[in-house]
Amino acid sequence: MTPDLNPYRDVDLRPLRSRLARWSGWESTLLDAAKLANLARKLGFGHFDEAGIRALWRIGLVRADVTTAQAPAQVPGFEPVQGAPDVRFIDVGKPKARPTGSPSFVPKDEAPEDALTPYFHPYRIFLLHHVVRTLGVSTSNTQYLLWTPGVLSVVEWQLRSLNHWTESKNFLDRFDHWNWTCELAIVCEPVRWTRRETDNEDPEQLWLQDYGLKLQSHLRTLPEDAVPSTRQAFALSAGELDPNSGLHTLLRLMKRFERDRIEGRIGAAMRLLDMAESIRRAVERHLSVELPEEDEIGAGMWMVGARKIRYGTDRVFDAAPSMLRDFLGSFGLDGGVKARCYVEGQTELGALRHVLGSTSQCVVVNLSGAVVERGGRGLAFAESLAADKASGTFSFIMLDADRADVVRTLRKAASEETFHGAFLLSNPDIEMENFAISELLNVALGMAARYETPGSPPQSYSRDALLCELEGAKSGDEFFKRLHRDGRLPEVDKGEDWGTALMAYAIEHRSFPQGDPRGGEERPIIGFAQMLIRAEEVGFRHSLQYEKVDPDTGRLHRRS
Repeated sequence: MTPDLNPYRDVDLRPLRSRLARWSGWESTLLDAAKLANLARKLGFGHFDEAGIRALWRIGLVRADVTTAQAPAQVPGFEPVQGAPDVRFIDVGKPKARPTGSPSFVPKDEAPEDALTPYFHPYRIFLLHHVVRTLGVSTSNTQYLLWTPGVLSVVEWQLRSLNHWTESKNFLDRFDHWNWTCELAIVCEPVRWTRRETDNEDPEQLWLQDYGLKLQSHLRTLPEDAVPSTRQAFALSAGELDPNSGLHTLLRLMKRFERDRIEGRIGAAMRLLDMAESIRRAVERHLSVELPEEDEIGAGMWMVGARKIRYGTDRVFDAAPSMLRDFLGSFGLDGGVKARCYVEGQTELGALRHVLGSTSQCVVVNLSGAVVERGGRGLAFAESLAADKASGTFSFIMLDADRADVVRTLRKAASEETFHGAFLLSNPDIEMENFAISELLNVALGMAARYETPGSPPQSYSRDALLCELEGAKSGDEFFKRLHRDGRLPEVDKGEDWGTALMAYAIEHRSFPQGDPRGGEERPIIGFAQMLIRAEEVGFRHSLQYEKVDPDTGRLHRRS
């Protein structure tokens, strides 16, 4: 069965078009023929000029939205607009076929519509897209170079095809249908200017509220497939103009004013997707339904749950900015904090700052020992953790395990999912948890060597003797207490520089040395740092949906 190329010819949008034509708030939107031609050039449709647009209008391929005249007139294909402040009409004409054998579509003689001035909604560029797509004549870029006579052969073949197409009923039906689809988007667009709350003192909003009621009645009478097929036509055409669908979604998060300034074919794609959105907004508001968003209706299809993985939410264009951080981050455009790491000392601060670097989107917060609330009732920074989770920010916590109340409280917070991220408990501190005594000594001596000056007195101790003295230290504090005996190495001490040196050593030597009871195992701080770095790449919403913090290990693992 041959498909109907003009399926909605009997759906009458004239009452809505007539209402819009007399609305004063619409006049700044409309373009004359010269401005529509200029818009077409900016959007990459090639050469159009005022005469060309008027010609397309005269033969009905591009209907005008408002036409004006100096005096009342009766012109076939144009209906007067009642109640307008001047003489104006809506264009209801049908496309005209090319007369058989005629060298031109456009009649040379004067016509009744010559006395009218047409104005077009910017959405009419959809018609110009189809003019270019179906009526253009071209050859390959290399045809002239490879076989010059072939240029004429190609053009002659295209002319025969165009003559057959433009003399057919299919040609008339398609352009009439494409005009109708434009008009559906045009009559729906004012919904986007209508406020949710009624303002009884704003005449324009009162007009829009009344118009919305009329639009609602018309939307209820549309054939079931009219809205989805029309919206899909816009989305597919947008994909033909520019196939970068991910970039389309990103650009459509811009303010509409800024988006309308985009030129070239991608700018044209934005306009067509905007048309699909206008219809969606109107239907969702007035019929209380939820339609697929514009990135869902073009070529291809989304698997269930894929949009949430990609964007962090199922509804992109209605989402709060905080919900879209994962999507923006995938383009490297999210300049906000993606992870916050809480530590309780300068050593940990220096270690993590070293691994993250200056351009990281992870912020390290030094709690300076203020970890548990007075009385041990909870974490002193619990509100910060909750705020992190609410804003889509990972929380990482690195604390010493020398206090049972701290350990208990932190594990409880992880179990209750107060935060989303990971934690590392160092037993009893960062030094002993991650390094052998011999390694701590190597780092300390390396720092001391960097601090030496040409006039510094020679050291009066051997490394082996010093190591024997340090063996058996149970904490970082005890390590430094022994190291500093007799005034040794006063320039080396706990602090940010010490943490930086420890982290640099750990990155170079990721596993414990042989001879240590933990020999060959990866240092805990390395795994923790890797999770921090991963947080800059992984979407928070996706991680929150599929992962949770293990209260025992402190690491993220898949939800069961």
